[in-house]
Amino acid sequence: MSEIVKEYDAFLVHQTPESKPLVLFSASAIEIEQWAGVPERRKLANEETAGFQRQQDPRRIVELMKFFADRNNVVQNPLLGALQDSQRVHFSLTSPGSPFGRLSITYEDYSSLSMMTMLKRIVAHLESRVSSLGDDVVDEARVASIMRLERLEAESADSDDDDRDVDDSDSDIDESLSSDESTIEDSEATASVMLAEETHLVDFYTELRARIRVLEQRGTEDAEEIQGFTKSALLAYLKPVVLVDGQHRLRGAVESARQSIKNNDGKLKILDAVKGGSSPDLAAEQVIESQSRRLPVSLLMDDSPSEHVFQFVVVNQKATPMGKALLGTIVSTSLSRTELSAVADRLRRAGIKLEDSQSVAYLTRSEDSPFRGLVQTGMAGDRPDLLQWTVLRGLVSIFRELRGGRPFNQKIDYARAWKMEYFPQCGLVSPGTDEERFEEWSRPDGPWRDIFVRFFSRVRDHFGDPVEVDTYNGWGSTAVSNLFNKVSLTILAADYFDFLYTQSESLADLDDFERTINDWLKGGRVSSSYFNRDWRLENVKKDQLAVKRLWAQNWQEYRKVPASGLPKKFKP
Repeated sequence: MSEIVKEYDAFLVHQTPESKPLVLFSASAIEIEQWAGVPERRKLANEETAGFQRQQDPRRIVELMKFFADRNNVVQNPLLGALQDSQRVHFSLTSPGSPFGRLSITYEDYSSLSMMTMLKRIVAHLESRVSSLGDDVVDEARVASIMRLERLEAESADSDDDDRDVDDSDSDIDESLSSDESTIEDSEATASVMLAEETHLVDFYTELRARIRVLEQRGTEDAEEIQGFTKSALLAYLKPVVLVDGQHRLRGAVESARQSIKNNDGKLKILDAVKGGSSPDLAAEQVIESQSRRLPVSLLMDDSPSEHVFQFVVVNQKATPMGKALLGTIVSTSLSRTELSAVADRLRRAGIKLEDSQSVAYLTRSEDSPFRGLVQTGMAGDRPDLLQWTVLRGLVSIFRELRGGRPFNQKIDYARAWKMEYFPQCGLVSPGTDEERFEEWSRPDGPWRDIFVRFFSRVRDHFGDPVEVDTYNGWGSTAVSNLFNKVSLTILAADYFDFLYTQSESLADLDDFERTINDWLKGGRVSSSYFNRDWRLENVKKDQLAVKRLWAQNWQEYRKVPASGLPKKFKP
C-alpha cells in the first residue's frame, strides 16, 4: 500500500530541559483527519474500548459547524496531539540552533485496510504496551461465546433465507435461536482475567483476538463490522498521531468544509472544475480541501500512552472539568499497571484522586463485587437508574479511608472513631507502625476491599433482590428501591462502624468479620423485608436532611431492638 507524506513548517519548543518537546504548526482540518486518530471511550458490542476521549457530542459539532461557517471567525486554542507511532512522525531543524524546522508525517489510506489487518495491528500495538499479553491471558470462555454468537447469527441468516420459500410455521426456530443467544451471552461470557489496573486492557485484547478468530472461521479477511466492532471505530488506533484534545473542533471544521460544496458557490466551483476536465468526485474533493480551515496544532513528541492520558486528564480536569465518573473510568482503565505507575505521582500532584478512581473502577468490573455493572461510567449508554460513580466513591471512602461513617442523625464519625481506637489491634493488616498499617489497609487492593465486598454482598443477599430490580428492595436500580440508593447504603455502612466501635470489635481476621456481620444482623432477627415495603415516598426527595435523619434513626432503633417491630414512618 502506498504511503502519503505531508510536511509542515513548524516551530520546536522545550518548556523545560527535562520535558519532551512540543512542535507547533498548522494544517488543513481535512489533512489532520487523515493522520490523527481520536480514541474514543465508547462501547462496542457492550465492551469498552481502550480510548480516553469522550464520545462526540453531535450538538457541539453542529454549533462549531455554524461558527466555522463564518470565514471571519477564528479559534485561538490549538488542537493537542501526541505521537502514536513515533516511526512515522519526524521533525528536522532548518539550521542548527534554530527552533524552526519541518515536520513530516507519513500515513496510509487506513480506510482501505481490511478488518483483519486492522485487528492484528491493534493487537500487536497492545502487546508492545503490555508485555504479559499473549495467548495465556486470552479469556477462552469469552472467545467461545463470541464464536457461538457468530454461528447463531449465521444459522439465523440461513434460516431467514429458507423462510422466503416456506410458510410461517418455521418462525419458532428463529425465536428459539434468539433466546439461546441471550442465554449463552449471560452464562458463558462472564469469565475474565483480573489483573488490577490491566484488567480492561486484557478484556479489550481478548475481544480483538476473538474477532480475528471469527474472521478466520469465516475464511475472509474483511468485513465492515464483526460482532459489534466496526472498522470506523478501530481507525483511531492505527494513525500516527493521537488527538488528546480538540476532537469537536476538528470534526466541526471538517464538516463545515464538506458542507461548502452544497451551497451555490461550492456547486459553481465544482461545475467549473468539471468543465476543466476533472471528474465530479475529484472536483468535490478539491473544493472541500480549498475551503478547509487550517487549524493550529500543538504536537507533544511523546508516544507513551501514560503521557497521553496524563495530558488529557490535566486539560479536561483543570481547564474544562468533565464528569467524575468518566474521568475515573478513563484514568483507571486506559493504562497498564506499568504505564499507570509512570504518571501516578504526577496525577496525584495535579489533584487527581487516583486511588479512589482505581478502587471504584475495580468494584464496577470485578465479578465478585456486588456493584459490578451497576454504576454509571460516564459513557453513552449508561442507564439513568444506575448508582452514581460519586456515590460508590463515597461508600468506598468509608471503608478505605475510614472516614465519612457518620450517621445522618448523629455527629460522631464512627469509621474514624474505630480507626483511632480499634484499628491498631486489627489483625487484617501486618504488624508495623500505625502509619504503615493504615497504608497497607488503604491500598486500592488492600484488606478494606475484601471487607467492602463482603459487607455489601451480605447486605444485598439479606435485604435485596438482584433479579427483580424494580421493586422496593431491588438491587441494581435506584428508580424505586428503598435499598439501592445513596442514603440507605450510607446509613448501613455508617451503622456497621457504629456497631464495631460500640462493641469494641477490632476484626482479628475474615472469620471474625463474618461473625460481626452476623451479630450486626442479630443472627438473622433483623428482618430481610425491612426495605421491601411501600414507604409511601411520593414527592419525597431522599437526599433531604430531614429524610436522611429519619431513615437513619428508624434503622438504628430497629436494628438494635428488632423486637420493637418494623418502623412505620419514612417521611417527615
